[in-house]
Amino acid sequence: MAITEKIRIKLNAIKNFYLFQKAGLPTIQYDKISKSVLKKYLPANPVTIDCGAHDGTDSVELSRIIGGTIHAFEPVSEIFQRLKKNTVAYKSIHCYQFALSDNNGVGLFYVSEGNSDASSSLLEPKEHLVDHPDTRFNKKIEVPMLTLDDWAKQNNISKIDMLWLDMQGFELNMLKASQKMLSTVKVIHTEVSLKETYKDVPQYQEYRTFLESKGFYLVVEAIPSGWDMGNALFARK
Repeated sequence: MAITEKIRIKLNAIKNFYLFQKAGLPTIQYDKISKSVLKKYLPANPVTIDCGAHDGTDSVELSRIIGGTIHAFEPVSEIFQRLKKNTVAYKSIHCYQFALSDNNGVGLFYVSEGNSDASSSLLEPKEHLVDHPDTRFNKKIEVPMLTLDDWAKQNNISKIDMLWLDMQGFELNMLKASQKMLSTVKVIHTEVSLKETYKDVPQYQEYRTFLESKGFYLVVEAIPSGWDMGNALFARK
């Protein structure tokens, strides 16, 4: 992408940020949605799932901002150790070294390296390889998997207030397989795909239509023009 195009996208994002602020809507900054807005849609001491927790940055911020209990999932061993280290001081953050998925068992996980170690997925990378050539996927590993419904049953969890999903395109697959727990969710912050970044990845419109059919509405989205992925916040009606 040319430098002038990057500047144009950035300026548009800044403009949109102030327009949302002026209108009294949840503010966004480029591809991020402020975590502080979540309080409006959540009860006190919420139960949160952070799936694709990576090194725990979001889990820690969510703990500080909204409190409650956070269950963080990260299947890659080296990154899971960083997650554990970064969250050890937070007794309300519980860490799990497996992937939430659409079935139980063992699955093939495509591990990202190079410019980003946060792009790993249960889906095979496709256009991501073209759009982000500095991120490599030279390693595939087998990881344990569970559906959200079965994990909740095993841990005696009857409801989930929020899903914080960063699964590199696998979000919709996972949700379709665990609609019992989905029915208890009040808020979903999720990464969305605008193109086939990963093979057969569900596109944003399909994903949004599914969530709307389950009683959610779009609160705000942070999808910079020209990007292959972005983020969206949904709340239950």
